[in-house]
Amino acid sequence: MAQDIMNKSAEKKSASRRTLLPLLLALLPVVLIVLYYILNYRIQIMDWVLTNISLPYRASAAQVTSFGPFQYFSLAEAIITLLILWVLYFIVKTIIIFMRHSHRLLYLVRRIYIIAVIVLYIVASFSWIWGTGYHSTNFAEKTGLDSSGITVSQLTDVTKLFAEKVNELSTQVKRDADNHFIEDRQNYFTLGKDLYANIEKEFPELGGESYPSKPMIYSKLMSACGFSGVYIALTGETNINIDAPACFMPATIAHEMAHQRGINSEEEANFAAIAACITSNIPVYEYSGYLLGLTYLVDTLGKADSYACRQITSTFNAYVIQDWNDNSDYCINHETPAAETAMSLYDGYLKSNDIASGVNSYGACVDMLVSWLAKSS
Repeated sequence: MAQDIMNKSAEKKSASRRTLLPLLLALLPVVLIVLYYILNYRIQIMDWVLTNISLPYRASAAQVTSFGPFQYFSLAEAIITLLILWVLYFIVKTIIIFMRHSHRLLYLVRRIYIIAVIVLYIVASFSWIWGTGYHSTNFAEKTGLDSSGITVSQLTDVTKLFAEKVNELSTQVKRDADNHFIEDRQNYFTLGKDLYANIEKEFPELGGESYPSKPMIYSKLMSACGFSGVYIALTGETNINIDAPACFMPATIAHEMAHQRGINSEEEANFAAIAACITSNIPVYEYSGYLLGLTYLVDTLGKADSYACRQITSTFNAYVIQDWNDNSDYCINHETPAAETAMSLYDGYLKSNDIASGVNSYGACVDMLVSWLAKSS
């Protein structure tokens, strides 16, 4: 009798532990997510987390994913692929067993719970490793780079400068018989290692170790979604869409490297990329950086002074016009519902992190460029 009571007591304790452990596993990411949203308005705390946790983790992850065979492929792509395959397998298996299981509702709840816990851990990790950068002191504040008070005259002068540089540098990159940009891709992926060496002397905030950027296997899918590259903070990798126009690819590498160096904001990453490219003394990067900057400058100047803008664009040589048209054709060909949906989701994500202008923030780097170059001159 006493033995039976002891056995039942042990079974109850074991059952309690089996119930408590799953709850604790789910509670941890929930607590982390709640803390993130409570604390992300306190810049000093976010600065500390970014400096002491987020950036060291990203750097360590980048070292691992750049070591040995990992440097030749995107580990993030591999993990995402395996995760998608596992989820599909999990769903199919759930349906099959659900049809046969005697306690269907309980079984289904358990399976949904597993997926929910995995999602919670991903969200919690992403929030603290990447999201902290949206709520810490930004690059403009750290450098004192004032982007206010830009005049149309200054904008016109900088646009002229970029047009002159683009015309000059367009003759220094490899082209085919039809004037298309055909620089060896592996060459500028390799040259990217020293890309930030000069600009970090002026802006120490852009300093840091350089890690290899990685061409994406799913580049066609990235094009369909409207992305030229993506930085995955959880693996520390800069992933590049090699289906996008080649003339902009070096600047895209520079942009994703800016994220790798702690710049979250898209507008600031664009500024950092252009600044790094045009000061790199690497012709293919200089050209790509000036060309990217010129697209933003022309778009902005066209709204402020269309006559001045037309005068400048009329000076483009045949090489620049070809690259400009290649990019326009690419953008038009990829204006799809998938791209609109992806941009809408990304816009919502940026706004949820207090980036009020959402994806429109990309164009704001013009003010920073003009302010920086006007100050330099």
